Amino acid sequence: MNWQRITGIVLVLLGIIGIIFKGFTWSSRKPIIQVGTVHMDVTVHHHLWVEPVVAGLAIVLGIILLVLSFRSPRP
Repeated sequence: MNWQRITGIVLVLLGIIGIIFKGFTWSSRKPIIQVGTVHMDVTVHHHLWVEPVVAGLAIVLGIILLVLSFRSPRP
C-alpha cells in the first residue's frame, strides 16, 4: 500500500466518524486551590465540533485519493 491509499482510507474513515458523532467531548480536572492537604478541583468540559461540510470534504478527498492511487502506475 502506498501513501495515497493509506491517506485516502484514513480521510474516509475520519469523515464517516465526523458525520456520525458530529464532534468530540471530553472532560479534564483543573486544580483551583491547594492548601496543605486540602485541595479543590473543578471539572472543565471541552467540546470539539466537526462541521458536516468538513466531514463531507474529508470523505470526498479520501475517495479522490483512493481512485488516484489505483490509477497511478506502480513501479
